[in-house]
Amino acid sequence: MVKEYYLSILSGQQRGFIAAIVKSTLSAFTLPYLVVLNTRNSLYRNAIVKSTRLPVKVISIGNITTGGTGKTPLVEFSVKYLCEIGRKVAVLSRGYGGDNSSQEGDEMVNDECLALVENLKDVPVLAGSDRVKNGEKAINDFGVDCVVLDDGFQHLRLKRDLDIVIIDALNPFGGENLIPRGSLREPLQHLERADLFIISHCDQGNEQTTRSIYTKLNRINHNAPVCESIHNPVHFDNIADGSVVELEWITGKKVYALSAIGNPQSFANTLKGLGADPIKHKVFQDHHVYTKEEIDSVITEAQSLGADAIVVTQKDIVKIRKMNIKDGNILSLKIEIKITRGVDLYKAAIDRVFKSNVCN
Repeated sequence: MVKEYYLSILSGQQRGFIAAIVKSTLSAFTLPYLVVLNTRNSLYRNAIVKSTRLPVKVISIGNITTGGTGKTPLVEFSVKYLCEIGRKVAVLSRGYGGDNSSQEGDEMVNDECLALVENLKDVPVLAGSDRVKNGEKAINDFGVDCVVLDDGFQHLRLKRDLDIVIIDALNPFGGENLIPRGSLREPLQHLERADLFIISHCDQGNEQTTRSIYTKLNRINHNAPVCESIHNPVHFDNIADGSVVELEWITGKKVYALSAIGNPQSFANTLKGLGADPIKHKVFQDHHVYTKEEIDSVITEAQSLGADAIVVTQKDIVKIRKMNIKDGNILSLKIEIKITRGVDLYKAAIDRVFKSNVCN
């Protein structure tokens, strides 16, 4: 409840005297956060703390805000593209924020990492806080020639050959306030480190907002190309039997939406765009770990409301599937990122990585 109230204040949903006091208090904590951040960056920039270069190409995909910008689908998209052009790739994921054991069994990983493992069956996904160690393991054990660093923009310990930063069109710059007053993980000026920007959810934002994003990014870093993307629905997976349900099925259907993701509004928008009638959207905080009792309660409520199906995201289904639930008609929406503008810029950036032998 505390986190929900905090997020409602940041989003502007909560107003009034108390909200104003909370905002003022939170603003006071941004200064020490900035001091720690700048000190850390300075240590790396001046080589007092040294970054490690792996003997393979490193492509980082990250963001500058907290919340659901679309990193995981972009990681999946990038890994598949790298495989298409003949690269042998592994994913290095921090995997924090979960309660599930990683492949190695010594780290607790989140739902995003589990989704990557599920979607990239032939690609090693190594989770853990020591991504230098895991990078070396990927090279030694799997013979990879490149790694994708999931959520890597702030991970300065590992040198990279390409820094891709994803910007969410629905909340591009976190209110331009640092944590904890806003959702910026770093000052916007630090985007000058990026090599390529990809704006996500472009179909759900408006053109004026997208233009303003271009303007701001060009002012901060005019050298980095900008691409646009959407979260493209593919199909639904039925949790009971693993069958695939085509998107057309949901048109006109009453659905009970359930999500625990960083950007629940995007999920709701997608369902409406598919022609569904969302009679309720139950939202939990990002990375929420569902209990069997919670899911049973959702099923009961959905049935009482006459829902044709309960629809969840893939981040949710990787946790719910472990409960072995056979009733309730729970469907998981499978989405993939699709670059709708600038895909040639994206491919050119990847190609340059492998044409260059220069170490940063």
